[in-house]
Amino acid sequence: MKDATYETVKKVINKAKVFQIGVSWGSFESLIMSPNYGNNAEQLKKEHTSQGLIRISVGQGDVEELIQDLKQALE
Repeated sequence: MKDATYETVKKVINKAKVFQIGVSWGSFESLIMSPNYGNNAEQLKKEHTSQGLIRISVGQGDVEELIQDLKQALE
């Protein structure tokens, strides 16, 4: 993301409706999360990880519904 701030990442993740917040262990749900917790900028920098990184795990949902959910969350 161009605006790699905690607030922007939080807004995008919270706007997702189909994707649920969580980490995948190979389940059927579509999940979304970020390693940016708002208080770990230095750690992310040490790990060469962008503060704007958002990780998604695509489950068994309808592809078009998932794409539309990501589009509306990013707008």
